[in-house]
Amino acid sequence: MELQRTYISGKKTDFLVELVQTISGLLLVAFLWTHMIFVASILLGVNAFNALAGFMEHYHLLDAAVIFIILAVGAHVGAVLRRVPGRWQEQKMIWQHARTIKHNDTWSWLFQAVTGSAMLILIIIHVFIVVYAGIDSTLSAERVHSWMLWFYIVFLFLAEYHASVGLYRALVKWGYVKRHSLKRILTIVTICTIGLGLISLWVFYSLGGSA
Repeated sequence: MELQRTYISGKKTDFLVELVQTISGLLLVAFLWTHMIFVASILLGVNAFNALAGFMEHYHLLDAAVIFIILAVGAHVGAVLRRVPGRWQEQKMIWQHARTIKHNDTWSWLFQAVTGSAMLILIIIHVFIVVYAGIDSTLSAERVHSWMLWFYIVFLFLAEYHASVGLYRALVKWGYVKRHSLKRILTIVTICTIGLGLISLWVFYSLGGSA
């Protein structure tokens, strides 16, 4: 009876951890795409971007966004760490297992774990810069026209890849969807968002060069 209680309790804990990871992941994907739309407002002109930035600052939406990121990323990382093996021998076994079965979903999970670790560092840097320096077209153009251009390019590709794989895994795990159709849709969405991000970076770079 005691063993049964322990087993049921463990199952409940695993379910809650999985639920927190999924919900926080979905919220972060939604935030990522919303953030991309905000950045892409530069395509409508400098005035449109500055007006949106001013609106966010006036209503303290930037502060709310930073708090949201801290809470959502903290919950997501905490849930992931509960599921990722902490010992080197266990991690080594996972990589050996992936090389043996050669399954795309297994490799995508491994690369997602790697990109997630890199993104955690990039997110901290990005949030610090935005909070410290603020947001407007001139500041953004100056940052993009420096070494940070490569920072944002890497960040863009890692974030979109991580979001696409995470969304795929969540929808497959919790719902009844066709894997191949979902992959095609998410691939198209990822290509479009990366393209939109690169075009926005090019506009900011052009503004920095003309400043």
